[in-house]
Amino acid sequence: MKFIETGRPQLILDEVRCKRNINRMISKASQNNLIFRPHFKTHQSLEIGKWFKEAGVEAITVSSVDMASYFASDGWNDITIAFPFYSGQISALKKLEQTVKLRLFVNSIDQISILSESLHNPFHVIIEIDPGYERSGITYNNLDKINEIIFACDTYSLANFEGFYIHDGRTYQSRSKKDILSHIKPVLKVLKNLKDLYPSSHCIMGDTPSCSILENFDSIDVITPGNFVFYDWMQVNIGSCNLDDVALFCHTPIAQTFENRIILHGGAVYLSKDSISINGQITFGQAIKYDNNEIVKFDDLFINSLSQEHAIAVGNISEIEQMSLLICPIHSCLTANLHSYYLTTTGKLIEKRILS
Repeated sequence: MKFIETGRPQLILDEVRCKRNINRMISKASQNNLIFRPHFKTHQSLEIGKWFKEAGVEAITVSSVDMASYFASDGWNDITIAFPFYSGQISALKKLEQTVKLRLFVNSIDQISILSESLHNPFHVIIEIDPGYERSGITYNNLDKINEIIFACDTYSLANFEGFYIHDGRTYQSRSKKDILSHIKPVLKVLKNLKDLYPSSHCIMGDTPSCSILENFDSIDVITPGNFVFYDWMQVNIGSCNLDDVALFCHTPIAQTFENRIILHGGAVYLSKDSISINGQITFGQAIKYDNNEIVKFDDLFINSLSQEHAIAVGNISEIEQMSLLICPIHSCLTANLHSYYLTTTGKLIEKRILS
């Protein structure tokens, strides 16, 4: 593997695994007659976006208006903004609507009024449903409010009601495929009930664990996973994928070695502060070996502490001979967001969106 020595951590991307993950999810969507609108918040790269486009993807999901503008600059013209609409988005939406079919998360009739008075082109309304996760959205059994929004879409000519969206983060508490299915079962029931009440609506599901594991999507019409493009150490432990499916790593220089631990240049500003508990042990990243395109766990060597620049790895350090380590990140979405480019395992630089 070729590294560009920069004196700082850098993202390493396995293009073969990444494209394999993309094609696998596209195939799954096709086999289940699902509309596929992948979430691009994970990779945030025009180049990787092209890989999706070359594979036949035509519509995408993003997490902000700024991100929508970034991908619209490369010709994407069907974009779902998977974040609750608020009035501060209007100015940017006015520019986007000139070239993009907008799908927006709307949670009140007042917001439909604001959008209808501010925009000039039709927009699609998606109602985010809270199935009990209590992050955002309208509580699944608040049918009065749901009906109000749908009725408002009939009242305002530019507003087109599309359907319901659920991203239930409780699947991230899973530690096996069985756990994932157990967590997602009540969500599927909520969506089925909504589908029965509003048969012309689209039911949309967003989380990678569910989309990776489910074989029967029942009342689901659209899937919008994002993390699957890279996967990560959390997804491996959740049961969404195998270690061989992970396509993104962080190359971290070794700064200091002790008898039972090493100091890596790879703190929270490069890996994020996300962690998971495995058998009662908190970890912020797993050391791996990458030899002849094979990925293996590095003898229980993991990061157990982070500060801004420092990462402390503990475990079996006796086999370490190199001057750096590859870390399988806990949450690839957050880790990728902290870097300005990817370095592929073949030595190619791939630029990505940089936060202004």
